[in-house]
Amino acid sequence: MSDGMIDKRLLRRRMMALRDAMPASARIEASLAIADHADAALHFEPGTVIGGFLPIGSEIDARPLMARLQDRGARLALPCIVAGDLVFRELVRGAPLVPQGFGTHGPGEDAPDLNPTLLLVPLLAFDRRGGRIGYGKGFYDRAIARLAPVETWGLAFDVQEVPAVPMTAGDRFLDRIVRESGVLDPSASASG
Repeated sequence: MSDGMIDKRLLRRRMMALRDAMPASARIEASLAIADHADAALHFEPGTVIGGFLPIGSEIDARPLMARLQDRGARLALPCIVAGDLVFRELVRGAPLVPQGFGTHGPGEDAPDLNPTLLLVPLLAFDRRGGRIGYGKGFYDRAIARLAPVETWGLAFDVQEVPAVPMTAGDRFLDRIVRESGVLDPSASASG
């Protein structure tokens, strides 16, 4: 195993512990602040397909943001694991959700598959270049590559920022990162 892979495993454990240590009330407040920042910064036409996610464990709760986006006319889709990869199925208010593995739920097989043009991405750690580290299965990296061109917005708590995420050839950089302290534009950070 390469040093980069060992670094990623250690970084995942460290960042999960940091996130888990946040009091539930702090995670709720931060999730609401992130919803405010993202809602103000996201510009899209009604009918745009936006991929969201439901929280796993101590992840940011994107549901307040997704509700706002849906109220603004977005068609929402949630990730579902199909044949070892992520597909995005339409999320309709009131429709039942079924277990998808990894402690999350998503629309059932009867929901239409959609291809988001904007994707809200969960993560464990991020850096100012737009590097991200997830849980290590590569689901989002493969989905981003398959959906390209897709605009990616990582949602994270400020405590999840690190100086540099170890990146490998298959890893995808994020276009924006939204934290409770505001929106980070990696291209502006890299040039400034």
